[in-house]
Amino acid sequence: MIRSDVVIVGGGFSGLAAAAALSGEGARVLVLERAQTWDPHFRGELIHPRGVRALGRLGLSDALFEAGGVEVEGFAASPGSDGASVILPYREDSGPGLGIDHPLMVMTLRREVAARANVKILTGHPATDFMRAGERITGVIGADGASHRADLVVLADGRQSRLRAKLGLEPDITLLSYTVAFGVEGTPLPLGSRGHVFLGGPGPILAYPYGEGAVRFCIDVPLGAAKGKPAIVAYIARHYAAHVPSPLREAMLEALTLRPFEGCANHSMLTQACAAPGVVMVGDAGGCAHPLTASGMTNGMNDVLTLADVLGPRGATNEALNEYQRRRYDFVRMREVFTDALYEVFRGSDPGSQALQAGVFRYWRGSTKRRAASMDILSGEDVRPSAFVSEYSRVFGSSAVNVMSGVIDDPALRARMKVLRSLAKTSLGRLETAVNKTARTVMNRYRLDLHQVPAVERSV
Repeated sequence: MIRSDVVIVGGGFSGLAAAAALSGEGARVLVLERAQTWDPHFRGELIHPRGVRALGRLGLSDALFEAGGVEVEGFAASPGSDGASVILPYREDSGPGLGIDHPLMVMTLRREVAARANVKILTGHPATDFMRAGERITGVIGADGASHRADLVVLADGRQSRLRAKLGLEPDITLLSYTVAFGVEGTPLPLGSRGHVFLGGPGPILAYPYGEGAVRFCIDVPLGAAKGKPAIVAYIARHYAAHVPSPLREAMLEALTLRPFEGCANHSMLTQACAAPGVVMVGDAGGCAHPLTASGMTNGMNDVLTLADVLGPRGATNEALNEYQRRRYDFVRMREVFTDALYEVFRGSDPGSQALQAGVFRYWRGSTKRRAASMDILSGEDVRPSAFVSEYSRVFGSSAVNVMSGVIDDPALRARMKVLRSLAKTSLGRLETAVNKTARTVMNRYRLDLHQVPAVERSV
């Protein structure tokens, strides 16, 4: 039996960051990673400044930049082939974001964290079950039968966590779409080192720098749109290519045709609890949203720093884990709400969604202050639950003005009123969802209690 203060299940981005944070507080940390190297599936590569600053606090950001990561200055959003882009910079005092190839990031972090005192990383060692003492988790059991006892177990094994179900904490999962991901080299992005969002197709395209001279494309494809590489290539060429400017368009189509690409599912995964006696979840294991806003790894960094902060003075007590749960949801709920709402607006084809999308761009073009407010929510700089509802209400007002002023080209008033009704139905439905989630977060701030681990026949 191996004894540690903390066992972390999952040696990807969030698990390694958690190991660095908790070992920095003096804990003896064991990391169990299923894969021998890294997760072969496409994973996040874009980190907002808040997440980069958190990596800096752990002494990890410099190593990632030195390994080949590049600075990211913010975002640029294009409404389609016939509209000018809007630049959405990060705030000047936030520092840069980071784009980096995912396998390179994981291997660099693994090397850096493994060199820390009090950290041991075992690759090729999946955890298959929990050890329990009554209602408390006291460790995990490996696939080889080895027991790993600890005061705290941290699940950092991603959105498809294999151990989460054994806690009775299955989330609400919605399959939204699929992402087609691939890289392009040697062709720069049109508006510099920013995450570019191109609209106009059936789903948004996210393109961002992830290395010197390298651009990653993540194309959102609707469910059931196409199957098999030839069909997917033809579908993207027909429905998306026109909305990407040249010469990036030609480079995108060439890479899509000649190189392998990866398809992965996009989920909205909502959890109602992320902690139980002796165990917590960090990163995507605790919930995730569509990757459009690239908030996943920044959320994960907030998780690990919050966990280290609450454990410091108290250890892994129920009170500390309860406080982690409350503080985590205070932060991530607004990121989830913002991402879900923005994705629905950007992919919607109904008149209400199109009017709302036009209103978003009209709102952003209105002032630097408006663009900054939206970016602060997107990048996690503004953590107030009221911020999203306030911004969404202003966008709805801008969209209504857009419709009634004739900016949307409908010659007849009846047609405009039809669009306005669709806009109201679309907007109010999404605003109601946002308000409900905000209210739930506020109520949970006072009501959340640790989830009780389901009883089993025999304790270990």
